[in-house]
Formats: sequence, structure tokens, C-alpha cells
Amino acid sequence: MDEPKSSLLPTLLELLLLGAKDRPVEISTVELAAKIGKSQQAASKHLLELEKDGYLERMKAGSVTGVKLTPRGIDSVTGLYRVLKASLEGTPPTLEIKGEIFSGLGEGGYYVSHRGYRKQFVKKLGFDPYPGTLNVRLTSPVDRKLRGELEKLDGITIEGFEDGQRSYGGAKCFKALINGTAESAVITIERTHYDDSVLEILSPVKLRETLKLQDKSPVTVMVYLTSDETPKSGS
Repeated sequence: MDEPKSSLLPTLLELLLLGAKDRPVEISTVELAAKIGKSQQAASKHLLELEKDGYLERMKAGSVTGVKLTPRGIDSVTGLYRVLKASLEGTPPTLEIKGEIFSGLGEGGYYVSHRGYRKQFVKKLGFDPYPGTLNVRLTSPVDRKLRGELEKLDGITIEGFEDGQRSYGGAKCFKALINGTAESAVITIERTHYDDSVLEILSPVKLRETLKLQDKSPVTVMVYLTSDETPKSGS
């Protein structure tokens, strides 16, 4: 899903402050223009664009017109809050990243099962991973931004190695909880075909079966950013 233009965010946030999350609020374009520091024409254009793109809806009752944020609009400001909170608080204990399941390239099973990686996973993560990764597509720029934050952190180091035939790159892991119940680990790999729109997940179980997931299923990944944090079901 695309996010609203950055120029429209002040209008979305102002409507949120006025209470448009829970109920329609009455506001004229003159009043809105004064609040966001723009011309009346610009304020009117903002409302039209946000309505066209599905971030707000206008409701008319007699001669009065109210403006209310849609679920999409609420998700956008919520996502912005998550990014700002993570940035302002330095390194928080967790990050919540959302996405949807998709079928990967099938290479995860090979690498996870390789002895050079597997013995490190068992020792450092505390579980023997299922031979394959769960692939999560991050459709929101907010979630891709949060995914990018993982690259800046140390995580649990998985060392690269050689087996006499070829070399294997290193990786790092972060303990995680999937949909609030399944203890797992996010893995970021040095050499991968995927970009920052994908999360790869390790788990001691086959998550598709355990959580009854299929392609396009939405998932929430709670990523624990420090190695001394232990994922707890239901937390």
C-alpha cells in the first residue's frame, strides 16, 4: 500500500488532533488552512487528494459536512508514529513490523540445513530451525523503514565460513514473535536475492502449518532488538 504524500501529512495529523479518528469533525477549509499554515486553496486541495486516495471520507448531514479518517488514514498516522517513536527513543527493546506471506525462491531450506549455519543457529538461537524460511513481504514504506533499522543494529552474529568448495556469507539474527504466539527469529543475510521489502523468518516449526498461514496472509512480527530479551507468547 502507498503512503500519503509527505505534503499531506500535516493535514492528516491535524484532523487526527481534532478527533477525526473516532468521529466526523466539522472544519472549514479556511480553518484548516490556518492550522496547517497554507492557503485556503491548498487546504481544499489536500482534502480532495486525501479523499480521492482513500485516507478520509466526507459525511454530509443536512447543511453540515464532517470529515473523518478512514482505516487507511488511521493506519498511515499510526505507522508514522511507530517510526518516530523508534527514532526518538534510540534503540527500543522491540520493533513491530507488519507484512504478508509470500512464496520465496526455495533457497532458504538449503542454507538453513547447512551444518555450518545450523550448528550456530542451535547454539545462538536456542532452537534447531525448520529447514526453510518464512518469507514476509513488507508492503508499507513504514515497515520497510523499520526493516532497514535492523541493518544498523548488531543482532546475534552468524559467522560466515568455507566448506572447502565455496564460501558462505555471514548473517545476523534477532529473536522474534510471530502473531504474538510463535517464537522465531528474523534473519538478515549478507548475500541474498531479497531487498529491504522482505523479512526472512526462522522457526523451530513450520510456521505456515502451525499458524495456518498461506500466501497473502497478514502477519505481525515483534522483533526483539537485544539478545537478552526473550520473546514471550502473548506479550
